[in-house]
Amino acid sequence: MRRLNLILLAVAVVFFVWVLNEVGWAKLWEHLSQVGWYWPLLLLPYGLVNWLESISWKYILLDLPEKTTLSRLFWLRLGGEALNQLTPAASLGGEPFKAARLGADGVPLDQATASVLIHKGILVLSLVLYIVVGLALTPLYLPAALAHLQYLSLAAVGLAVAGGSFVFLQRRGSSCSQGMAFLNRRGWCPKVLQEREGFFNNLDSSLSCFYRQYPGRAALAFFLFFLSWLLHAVEVYLMFWLVGHPISPGLALCLDSLAILFASLGFFIPAAAGVQEGGNLLLSLGFNLGLTLGATFSILRRLREAFWLGLGLLVVWKEK
Repeated sequence: MRRLNLILLAVAVVFFVWVLNEVGWAKLWEHLSQVGWYWPLLLLPYGLVNWLESISWKYILLDLPEKTTLSRLFWLRLGGEALNQLTPAASLGGEPFKAARLGADGVPLDQATASVLIHKGILVLSLVLYIVVGLALTPLYLPAALAHLQYLSLAAVGLAVAGGSFVFLQRRGSSCSQGMAFLNRRGWCPKVLQEREGFFNNLDSSLSCFYRQYPGRAALAFFLFFLSWLLHAVEVYLMFWLVGHPISPGLALCLDSLAILFASLGFFIPAAAGVQEGGNLLLSLGFNLGLTLGATFSILRRLREAFWLGLGLLVVWKEK
């Protein structure tokens, strides 16, 4: 699997470099240079995104130790998301890091693990709503795409089923025990998991109790997550405005939500390399923005990601 991921990553990088070469480096530099000294503005939306999502995480965690402040949650989440993007583990590679660091702060490990699982489930559900809003607005900005929306809608439905099932099993309180039973029946359950059966039972209980006893906190976390997705659209609007080609807020939301839908299809590739770029280029052409603007948009988003990923990796290095 690692070899396959590396091959796909290499193919994606070659594809993107080829596209940039076809567009023309001079044209790309012309657009990128228009950002000038305003480039720090591009970093602000994602900083606010991480801040809102850290607040939502705080509402999921109960009885936090005094040292686990909102600022600490901000940095832990930044580090965990860096690992999520850079490891081929279906955007779950950073969750053990978050849970382990909370455990080091004094949060019981079952509660820390439950919090990151609940947070991930709410993230997916809020993303589904964001994508649905984008799909609903798309015919207003691209009527010709109406015939093809069924395929994108099917992808959104698949994401909704996956996220809904994930949250349903958490609320039911049997996701871990059923998973272990499945592995045991087939003789696939390693001894190290069998020895921690009590921990997984406690984890199931923590997951179920949160949804049943604190539905208001879950709803608030969902609302904050949805606001954070809207800030992604603000980022897209800002990018096109800075390169001298302003677009409407509605178009920015459509472009971003569908781009995220495309990127989610490449969850098994580190940073969705290639898949994200391909989606950005196809959507830019579809919305009549042109290949050059699509490539510029992809580069600016990757530069923003590189900045926050770098900070996240520094957090991981410092914590270890």
